[in-house]
Amino acid sequence: MDWIRFNEPYGNEEIFKRATETSRRSLFESDIIEEMLQRRLSSIDLYSGETSPFFMQSGTAALEVMALAMDFKPGDEVIIPSFTYPATANAFQRAGATIVFADIESDTCNLDPKSVERAVTGKTRAIVPIHYGGVTADISSLQELASKSGAFFLEDAAHCIGASYKGGALGTFGTMGAISFHSSKNITSSGLGGCLFVNDGNLRDIVSEIIYQGTDRVAYREGRVSSYRWKRPGGEYQMPAFSMAYLEASLGRLDEVTRRRREIWHMYHDKLSNLEAEGDLRLCRVPESAGINGHVFYTLVNGRQERDNLKAHLHERRIEAFTHYEPLHDTSIGRSAGRCEGEMSVTNSVAGRILRLPMHMGLKDEDIDRVCSAIDEYMG
Repeated sequence: MDWIRFNEPYGNEEIFKRATETSRRSLFESDIIEEMLQRRLSSIDLYSGETSPFFMQSGTAALEVMALAMDFKPGDEVIIPSFTYPATANAFQRAGATIVFADIESDTCNLDPKSVERAVTGKTRAIVPIHYGGVTADISSLQELASKSGAFFLEDAAHCIGASYKGGALGTFGTMGAISFHSSKNITSSGLGGCLFVNDGNLRDIVSEIIYQGTDRVAYREGRVSSYRWKRPGGEYQMPAFSMAYLEASLGRLDEVTRRRREIWHMYHDKLSNLEAEGDLRLCRVPESAGINGHVFYTLVNGRQERDNLKAHLHERRIEAFTHYEPLHDTSIGRSAGRCEGEMSVTNSVAGRILRLPMHMGLKDEDIDRVCSAIDEYMG
């Protein structure tokens, strides 16, 4: 019996061939490939609006540039969930902000607006949700809190290529938003890669300067200055040429990938709903405003030991399943980098009960049946 793997990076021979041909023609003219990638992205209905995408080496790089562009002062606070990848916290902590961890909602694993409201102080500079598994956080409530407190609303949309809120792309609602094209994501740029959406014209030049070693190279390329100069601290963040070529080819399949992953997500949900009705596990809630991309499918079982036992049961049947984030607030660096709003009870509970199931384009319908039958067997 073959293994059912948790993830298989998306790609095929056609994508690789197109990427190779594109990069062979223009390997040392990355501006040409970047323009192709910009056109490809804007040709997708979900990304055809007036936002400025900057393609980065990684989603982490996109978050780091986002944080650097904020120009934090000592004492500035940034509210994030503790249930996230360390990259979210690292970017803002390294840029000089104090991290404030807020709790999450138990039914979406997203930042809880009520916890955020309690966490806001006069020092709050930004509120930063992740959209867990490509399912939107409560954007309207969080934006309202940001507006009332004079804070920026920023999005860690690493999971979210192809996902939406009220018909708009996740990552394009905040002042800035970061997306990942890591090999674990729905669409990849051949391993690592990311994108930073900048939705505030006042920040566009700042971001472009940061990613090009602090110079106004983009303004020079666009003919707005006669030569480019060093303007601010920066670094080397832009996506390599082959990665851009691979991403350009991959994005041509975004609709197909999103459609199939949604099918898989709903198959899991339908087949496991009886176990939820019996109280054996809980499934994710999808808000009516959400357009999911099927990035993650997870269950919440009734305790850490049961979660670990179910994971072992699936492994014995050659099915890969994984837990997810361990809470950042419950680490030595997390405790030194900032503070928590409350006891973080939901975060602690979810982290001990969550189990993610296989999700990728290589899955067949019979694979989903096999996974769900194995879970039924364990719960029975």
